Parts: sequence; C-alpha cells; structure tokens
Amino acid sequence: MNVSEFRKKINIKSKVIVEGEEYKIKQLVRFRLDDGSFYIKLFFTDGHVLADDLDENMFIFVKEIDTDFQMPFPREVVYDGKKFKFSYKAHAVVEEVMGVGQFQVNDSEKFWDYETENGDYLSLGMDDKTDKRMDLVGKIVSNNEIKII
Repeated sequence: MNVSEFRKKINIKSKVIVEGEEYKIKQLVRFRLDDGSFYIKLFFTDGHVLADDLDENMFIFVKEIDTDFQMPFPREVVYDGKKFKFSYKAHAVVEEVMGVGQFQVNDSEKFWDYETENGDYLSLGMDDKTDKRMDLVGKIVSNNEIKII
C-alpha cells in the first residue's frame, strides 16, 4: 500500500497489518512539519509506532527504547552494535489527534533520525512541552508489507 492510499483509508477504528502481524491503533496523530508538509504516526496498543513518509513513499516501524545519547547528537551513533548515520532533523506540531495517548493538538516534537545501510532506523526525539525524550528504533518497512483492515 502506498502512503497516499494509506492516508485515505486509515482511521482510529482500523487495524493495521505490518509484515503479517496485526496491530490495534491506540492513537492516530497527524503532525505538521515546519515546512508545511505532514506525516501520520500510529501508536499501537503494544507500544509499536508506525510513521509514514509521503516524500519517500515509505513507512517506518519502530518501538520506544531508552538511550544514553546526549544533545548535541553526533553525525553517527552506534546502537545495539549497529552504526547509524544521521539522515534527517525536523520539528513538528500536532494538528489532529484520534484516540487516547500522549499527544494532544498543538503539542510538538523535535527529532533527529538515523539510518543504517540495510534499512534499520533510529529516531532520537524530544517532546517540546516536557523535554521528555522519546527514542525509537526499528526499520523501514516496504509498502507491500502494510495493509489496513
């Protein structure tokens, strides 16, 4: 499923299949980036998070972790024995929320994303209101591994 199709079909009552596993949505959040574009993040009941990226037409599937990385973050980091290279930094504001979870409209976050050559993904994030870190690790998932039911 491509990202445009995903955005048209997704809602809080949907269930999402990622790589053959079914996930129930706890919270669906639409974030507006400072450049005016937006992305959708789904927070699942088991702690996983699925984010879309329209520009790259891809999905990122991650789970929250604790890290010791301190700001300012370096260009490369090693986590779980893997070398991650910096790929993207952004700031986003919550524009729309469905379901129950940590985010409310007008909350905002900053994040610094890193990738390995084989598609592993690390996102170092911070809630602007609380300065609470939300670090996530996982991978880029191909479009044909995402289904909405």
